[in-house]
Amino acid sequence: MPKIKKSTWRKPCLSVGTISTRRGLRYLTQKDVPADLLEVRVDCLRKDGMPVDEIESILDNRAHPTLLTLRTTVEGGSYSWKSTERILVFEQLLPKADAVDLEIRNMRFVKPILQMARDTNKAVILSAHSLERKLTYGKAERIIKSLRAYRVQAYKVAGLARTQDDLKVLVSLLMNYPQLRLALMATGPMAQISRTVLPALGSKMVYGYLDEPVAQDQPPIKELAKTLNAAGIFSDAS
Repeated sequence: MPKIKKSTWRKPCLSVGTISTRRGLRYLTQKDVPADLLEVRVDCLRKDGMPVDEIESILDNRAHPTLLTLRTTVEGGSYSWKSTERILVFEQLLPKADAVDLEIRNMRFVKPILQMARDTNKAVILSAHSLERKLTYGKAERIIKSLRAYRVQAYKVAGLARTQDDLKVLVSLLMNYPQLRLALMATGPMAQISRTVLPALGSKMVYGYLDEPVAQDQPPIKELAKTLNAAGIFSDAS
């Protein structure tokens, strides 16, 4: 199975293709996909009733570096995890992937997974989301401070942005914290434009869907790859 090369994290911008449906899992075994990293949204698959063992079996045969995301509903996820179910699924699937997304809000629950990822040389994306309220710069800085308490491969922040001024908050973070590997994106009306503006200004990861959008106004990764490649921000991963 392919693994994420260390040099991949040094790319100006890493393209992430999101998979959220059973049919979308076929991208894991296809030869060419327009993304550096494939994100498997396990919460979406579980909502649709897909057994964890079946997901594990498909991951066993993947042809591309893969990121696991088991999002909680409070962070914009699709599935209501039962008690310790989420941790058990993390433990079952993490050996089959290359990276995992963990939310800073849930760190007290997922610290064992963070340690497991470190012990097995898996990459970690530590994320924070403000999906119902716009990010003020003060709130954004507090989020960055909490994220920086942990050494991981990337810090992801997604914030609601209805106006250009809302988007400027995310731009300011890139300008003021150039030493951090920040992966920033907007949700809401400014979502699509943020996927080109922020990578152009230094955001280290950009997300788009391979099968279906997992967030309102999320663009397809193929379209993003074409646009950003033409702008010289990154080379076409396919």
